[in-house]
Amino acid sequence: MSKSLATWFTPSLQTISRSAGRSAVAAAAYRACVKLIDQTTGLIHDYTRKKGHVETILIGASDISELWNRAEAAENRKNSTVARELMLPLPDEWTNDERRECVRDIAQHLRDTYGVAAAGSIHAANRHDRNGHCHLMFTTRVVDDDGNFGKKTRILDDMKTGEVKRLREAICKIINDHAEKLGSDFYVYAGKFSDIDKNHIPTKHIPINAGKEYRAAITAQNTQVKIHLANVATHKEKEKQLEAELLKAELSNASILETAESTSAPDAPKSVDVERIEAIPFEDIESPFKRKLMPEACEKAYFRYQETLKKQRELKVIEEKWRAKHAELLATKPSSTQRLFSKIGLGTAKIERYDAELSKTEIHLTKIEHNKTLFKKILSDKNALNLIAQYNAVIDHNASISDLEAQAFKAHSEKLERERELAEEQARQLSEPLQDWTVGCDPTKNQSRQKTIDYPQSISIDY
Repeated sequence: MSKSLATWFTPSLQTISRSAGRSAVAAAAYRACVKLIDQTTGLIHDYTRKKGHVETILIGASDISELWNRAEAAENRKNSTVARELMLPLPDEWTNDERRECVRDIAQHLRDTYGVAAAGSIHAANRHDRNGHCHLMFTTRVVDDDGNFGKKTRILDDMKTGEVKRLREAICKIINDHAEKLGSDFYVYAGKFSDIDKNHIPTKHIPINAGKEYRAAITAQNTQVKIHLANVATHKEKEKQLEAELLKAELSNASILETAESTSAPDAPKSVDVERIEAIPFEDIESPFKRKLMPEACEKAYFRYQETLKKQRELKVIEEKWRAKHAELLATKPSSTQRLFSKIGLGTAKIERYDAELSKTEIHLTKIEHNKTLFKKILSDKNALNLIAQYNAVIDHNASISDLEAQAFKAHSEKLERERELAEEQARQLSEPLQDWTVGCDPTKNQSRQKTIDYPQSISIDY
C-alpha cells in the first residue's frame, strides 16, 4: 500500500517552562477544555467554552487537576520546566475509539520508558478542514503509583544523547502500526527533510537565551530560507508540468479542428490539509511596549495562504485554456449524419478521436473544479485566517515600534548634534582671549565731552 506522508513529518516535542511565563495547569486546562485552579498562584484557567475537544486520557494519574498542580508544586526554581508536550497527528478517517487506543499506547510507552505521568487531549477535525491531532502532555519527573513525584527525566533534556530521536521513532512506529492494522493510508516519519529532499535547506535553531539582536537576525534568516524553499517548490512544480505530455490533436482531416497544445491542470490533494494549530492564549501575548516575536504557526499559515493564492491564480489561467478548447470542440461537434456514417465504417477514426479529446477535456475541467473547491476551502479556513491576523498584527506592531525607534534615534541624533555645536562654541570662546573694552578708560571722567584746544597767547611772526 502506498503511503501518504502526514502533515507532521516528525512528532513535535516542546517544553512548558516558567522562564517563558507558562504554567502546566494553564496549558492542561487549555488543551483539555476544562476549568482548573492553579493552587500555586490562585489563578483560575477556564476553557470550558473552547470547542474541538474529544476527550483526555490520563496515564499514571487519575485526576488532571491534582496531576498538574502537584507537578507545579514539585518545582521550586522560577525557571523550572514543569511539563513536556508532544503534538501527534491523527488520521481523520479513524474513529474516536481508534484514536483513543493509539494515544493510550503512546502514553503508556512514555509511562513504561520514563516512568512519567501523561495526559493526552484528543482534538477532532472540524467542518473546515481535516486535521485531527492530540496534545500529549507528560511530567518532567518520575511519578510513582501513589502519585508522588521523584527525580527529573534529564535524559530528554540533552539532544546529544539521541533519546529524543529514539522517542520520536518509537512514537512514529506506534502510529504507523495502528495505521497498518486499520488499513489506513497514513504514514509519519521521524527523520529529517534532507533525507527526503537532498536540496533542503534547514532553518537555524534560536536558543532560548538568545539576545534580541541575534534572535531578530536568525528569524529574518529563517524567513528568507522558507521563502526560498517555497519558490523552489513552485519552480519544481512548473518543471513537472512542462515535462508532462502536451495535448496534441492528430486529426487527419482539415474539417476537424486541430487541438492546441495545453498544459495539464495541477494535481490537487485528495483532501484538504489545513494544519490545525491552536490560537495563542491571551496570557501568552507579549507586552505591546516591546517587539513581539513572530509565532512559527502564524508564519506558516501566512506563507501557506500566499502559496495557495498563487496556485489559485495559476489554476485560473489553466482553466481558461481548457474552457477555450472545450468550446472549440463543441463548435465542431460531428453531425448526426457523420455519426451515422461512422457506424458503417466511414470516418470512424475521426469520430473516435473527437470523442476522446472531448472526454479528456471534460475530465480536466472536472479536476479543475475540484481543485477550485479545495483552494476556496483552504483560503476560508477560520483558524488559518486567525493566525494570519495575528501575523499581520505582529508585523504592524513591530513596524510601529521601528518607527518610534527611528523617531527616537533621530531626536537623539539631533540632540547630540546640538550638544556638539554648543560644546564647539564654548571651546572657541574659551580659546579666544576676552577683549576688555574698558582698558584705557577712566570711569571718573565723562568721555563724551569735547576736548579743549589750548592756543598760545602771543604769536611772533618774523617778516
